[in-house]
Amino acid sequence: MSAWSDGYNADIAYTHGAYRELSPGYLSYVCLLNGVRPPRTDRPFRYCELGCGQGMTLNILAATHPHGRFTGIDFNPLHVAGARRLAEEAELANVAFHERSFQEVAAGGLPAEEVGEGFDFVVLHGVYSWVSPENRQAVVDILEKTLKPGGLVFVSYNAMPGWAPLLPLQKLMLAHAAANPARSDRQFDAALGFINRLSEAGAGYFAANPTAGQHLATMAGQDRRYLTHEYLNTHWEPLGHAQVAQDLARAKLGYACSANIPHNFDELSVRPDLRPLLAEIADPTLAETVRDFAMNQVFRRDIFVRGLDRLPAAETAGELRRLRFTLTVPREKAGLAVPVPLGELRHDPGLGLPILDALAAGTPTLGEIEALPEMARHDFGTISRFVALLASANQAHPLAQPAEEGRRAAGRLNRAIARRMLVDESLVFLAAPTVGLGVGADVLERLVLAGLLTGQPMDVQPLGGFVADALRALGGAVFAEDGSPISDPEAMRPLVATKLAALLPQKLPLWQRLGLL
Repeated sequence: MSAWSDGYNADIAYTHGAYRELSPGYLSYVCLLNGVRPPRTDRPFRYCELGCGQGMTLNILAATHPHGRFTGIDFNPLHVAGARRLAEEAELANVAFHERSFQEVAAGGLPAEEVGEGFDFVVLHGVYSWVSPENRQAVVDILEKTLKPGGLVFVSYNAMPGWAPLLPLQKLMLAHAAANPARSDRQFDAALGFINRLSEAGAGYFAANPTAGQHLATMAGQDRRYLTHEYLNTHWEPLGHAQVAQDLARAKLGYACSANIPHNFDELSVRPDLRPLLAEIADPTLAETVRDFAMNQVFRRDIFVRGLDRLPAAETAGELRRLRFTLTVPREKAGLAVPVPLGELRHDPGLGLPILDALAAGTPTLGEIEALPEMARHDFGTISRFVALLASANQAHPLAQPAEEGRRAAGRLNRAIARRMLVDESLVFLAAPTVGLGVGADVLERLVLAGLLTGQPMDVQPLGGFVADALRALGGAVFAEDGSPISDPEAMRPLVATKLAALLPQKLPLWQRLGLL
């Protein structure tokens, strides 16, 4: 562990993730759903990500929101250097990355012009429960000094009580790694192998905690870059919501809602027998804590606002009615069954099918959807919640309505990412300017998009040959109908072409609607 890392794993770069919950449009929409006034995004705004990692999210947001000013902070020079290279290649003038610790930023280590009159958004994804108490205090200092009145903070963190049975597992993994110095991914594999042997030998901990054994099985197939950053950190500590709320109260922040949409509806996330107990609780922080016990919460995505302003119901509905939406999946993949914490919620076809058809055909406002003849027997709240659950399930999203500069910037960024995709299979996201966020794709789709973005013709045969060659260069294979892998170049090309003939008619309209092409 490097001395400058303050107990945080820093010898391996983190993954190139892009997270919907960090999008200004998504955060503002979730606030409106819960009757909270969000920061304005229809005019210039300032946005800061603390612990921005590889900067993929921030570069995508900067490209798709040209009227925003984006600042990324990360103490890892490897992350910052890579994020800057991508921004420079895409010619993004509205984003800056700074190699700073949280203590340095709290002490005024950012240029004054970078902060301006303050940030409208500050986000931390997967940071707060992985750093030391001193660093958490520095984060709150930063929020206190740099967040505007009315500004929004998104903070995600490992939560209690869901992590309680697994706390000893992480401590043992960390102790094993400390006793066996090596590169952190190798330390992790050695620790995981040892702990699996411990489990197989009948250790009482695993007999008493079957969740721990299941967790070991899950970890076996996960990305080591993610796992080393998740588990091999000295100050890793799942937190209760009450503690986080108390910490952030020092910066005058009030809890607004969860960025996980269904978690804001007890009827979707809390068993019926438990709801009367929640209804007895007057204190909102205690209620949220009990809600976490009801759901056995493992990971929280919290939205806080400095100067929390609850909107009148009529104003909330008016703002929601003006939002435009579109599908983010092909129409055939959008359905009436939506996953929620209590299982799967199936909607009335009379409600859902006309809405799905309208979202596939265009970009209607919620008000226009409400005015459809088929919606006459449904109230606005029912219509709005169905669309919200589509957004929760990544089937729909509010429009960002970018300026033409945003489309051009997203195009430059996507071409830069596409060139990297041909040599690095860890890149899975591209910028979608229509909705203002990153959109992921599987291996075949990524290489198709990479080909189209780097000048390949929209023709199945040459495009199929390009994808087959790129896949082979990455050490991949194509799977035949019987599931067998095919890696021979000559056999791959016709099989890829056949797959593209089925894929392109479904995906091209979606990619064009989202602005990827």
